[in-house]
Amino acid sequence: MAVFFHSSEAHINFEDGNYQQFPKPETENAATEKNPKPKLKHLSVVLLCCGLLCVLQAILNISLRLALSEPTDKGEAEEEEEEERCPQGWLMFGSSCYYISSQRGSWDSSRQDCVQRDADLVIINSRQEQAFLTGFTMAAWVGMTDREEEGTWTWVDGTPVKRDGLDWAHGQPDDAFGGEDCGDLRTMIDFIGLNDSKCSARLQWICEQTLG
Repeated sequence: MAVFFHSSEAHINFEDGNYQQFPKPETENAATEKNPKPKLKHLSVVLLCCGLLCVLQAILNISLRLALSEPTDKGEAEEEEEEERCPQGWLMFGSSCYYISSQRGSWDSSRQDCVQRDADLVIINSRQEQAFLTGFTMAAWVGMTDREEEGTWTWVDGTPVKRDGLDWAHGQPDDAFGGEDCGDLRTMIDFIGLNDSKCSARLQWICEQTLG
């Protein structure tokens, strides 16, 4: 439809008609409609990946814990088994159990007490064993004597005492006053190590029981 107005001063034309609406560019519509969907899709993928990582991490942690705890548990079980093999109140070093008396007695009475405990006076085989036993008492009987031959020290099992392999207190053995035929372990200021004493002296004592 068209409308025409005529006047002396101006000539005005109006035209009215049907106009076709052009569609928006396809790329714009696609961007508008599809943008939310990729975001949701990406979020789902991220959440899924995080979930899988959490599961894998949990499995890894459990596996490592089992791998690390198995030897420890086994080692602890073996230690507990070994400790149970020593009588209650005894100390363990290497393959031996040690009893340190709280009472005092002569060398012979001390050895008799050890035998009644299915043990004997301790035989010290190394400096490491001697160091372990040093410090529990000021003086304690050990299983060595030179009764059979003066100056020839032997352990209660008949084996010779290796003087070079152990630590003696300064100047010992000295057989002071004659008749110091039994051995003890001293822990005193400036007097630490093996020593010879009269067998009738009243000292504490150390018993040893070999495992196995």
